[in-house]
Amino acid sequence: MDIKVGRNWGLFAAGIALILIGFVLLMVPGLTLVSIAVIAGCMFLAAGIVDAWAYFKYRRAEGLSAWALAYAACDIILGVLFIAHPVVSAVVIPWVMGIFVIAYGIFEVVAAVRFHREIPGWGWVLFAGIVSLFCGIAFIVAPGTFALFLGFFLMARGVQMAVFGVSLPQARVTVAHNH
Repeated sequence: MDIKVGRNWGLFAAGIALILIGFVLLMVPGLTLVSIAVIAGCMFLAAGIVDAWAYFKYRRAEGLSAWALAYAACDIILGVLFIAHPVVSAVVIPWVMGIFVIAYGIFEVVAAVRFHREIPGWGWVLFAGIVSLFCGIAFIVAPGTFALFLGFFLMARGVQMAVFGVSLPQARVTVAHNH
């Protein structure tokens, strides 16, 4: 029996929240790094939880690999670190974020290219991956512009999550009945 999987409104809402936080960072780049660490930590934690939940819910229907769960784990780890140690995070946040964001970007670009036929909205994944790579490099090379590039990164990640929330679960799932 074919079943159409519903939209993932949690993923969509987390994406919209990231877009809004990214927009705030672009409009008010003077926020302190400690404030940014706490805000970003909350958003990464929320995004990681939603990503992990989506992985376990849709992994069979969408054929998600364990890399999707690793991606969620990175979000959760980053979120917890930023929330637990905001002052320390503020000092090293541009470089740590640069490394993680470059890793995200590589994952996104590879996934977009490799699975472009299977992923609805794969162009958004590619776009987010390119933005992630650019922002990650900027975090490391020009840490003084961190708030600005974090805003771009969060907005790109938020668009990707929102698009996935309404498009990814649209595949049909075949369910076998064993009587």
